[in-house]
Amino acid sequence: MARFRCTVCNWVYDEEVEGVPFADVPDDWSCPQCGAPKSAFVPEGLSHAAEGVETTVADRVVDQLVALGVSFIYGIPGDSNLPLADALRRDGRIRFVLTRHEETAAFMASAHGKMTDTLGVCTSIAGPGATNLVTGLMDASADRSPVLALVGQIPEVYLGSEAFQEIDQLELFHPFTAFSETIARSDQAV
Repeated sequence: MARFRCTVCNWVYDEEVEGVPFADVPDDWSCPQCGAPKSAFVPEGLSHAAEGVETTVADRVVDQLVALGVSFIYGIPGDSNLPLADALRRDGRIRFVLTRHEETAAFMASAHGKMTDTLGVCTSIAGPGATNLVTGLMDASADRSPVLALVGQIPEVYLGSEAFQEIDQLELFHPFTAFSETIARSDQAV
């Protein structure tokens, strides 16, 4: 019997527990935890080597977060932050807590920082996802809660072109952050 993991929330479909082979589950079936489609599931237990994938920038970010003692990340996966969501899923050392709104993710990270005095981490997609983080990040800033926001970005080639979901995120976050930076190349994640 095999196990299949949701790439969005990490819920595991265990064929032995469910009593039905995953291949026989209807195509319109969705994850009972987060609602992701059947296509979002991957066989569990594949390593990077088995998938033929080398270490990515997202893998390095996850390693650095683990080294900082991060055990939870709050947010919503989407197109511009899927590499991070996938790295978290493959690694398994940090629990991704799916929220219904980016503002909630930022407030949860802020509350995490306030209650534990450890780094709270939230994530969102580019553009509107980034702007939705602002209120929770302002709360963290005002209360000096240690929070890291990992925000997706559109491809570098489209920056400055008013492309879909493009905003100047550094300018947006500058007034209330201690540090903000765009990681555009792999050598920046060393």
